[in-house]
Amino acid sequence: YQMRLIAALIVLLSLALPAAARPLSEEETASLAKAVDSYIRATSSGDAVKIVKAIPPRILNIFAGSAGIEAKKLEKTLVDQTEVMTKGVKISDASAVKEGLNAEDAVLADGTPVTWVVVPTAFTAETGGKTTRNEQPPLALSEGGKWYFMRLDGAQQKQLAAIAYPFLADAEIPDGTVTPMN
Repeated sequence: YQMRLIAALIVLLSLALPAAARPLSEEETASLAKAVDSYIRATSSGDAVKIVKAIPPRILNIFAGSAGIEAKKLEKTLVDQTEVMTKGVKISDASAVKEGLNAEDAVLADGTPVTWVVVPTAFTAETGGKTTRNEQPPLALSEGGKWYFMRLDGAQQKQLAAIAYPFLADAEIPDGTVTPMN
């Protein structure tokens, strides 16, 4: 009986402890690279539908709940807003680090395993005669065999994201930078 109790305590404690970073496997690296390339193509071309589809469904559900609207309606609204934001913006020189990344693993309360990694990306944006170099570190999450992407800009977004993914509450995610080029 004591051995089972000790084993149960060890399992519970291991779930409560932060995961240690680990290198991505070859298979994870390949699937992440493919997903990153698709995401960069979508953002570079302003494909609002694909950009919104890259957001983790759990995040969409949390944002929809906090806004008091259905997730499908939120998706439509986000697509419309993304189309407006990307109109007139020319993206070039987009790149991402896709190898040598360290991931962390977590298990959600419902038993769903999640692997996550920060993917350093950079691109040049031109709009209204102004050019900037943007270095963004989107968070890539693998859930249910699919990679999703999101940017966590600011404490409020991080708090909302941590409702869906509690491990993000204490995660160190670097802020993006925007540097004027002209």
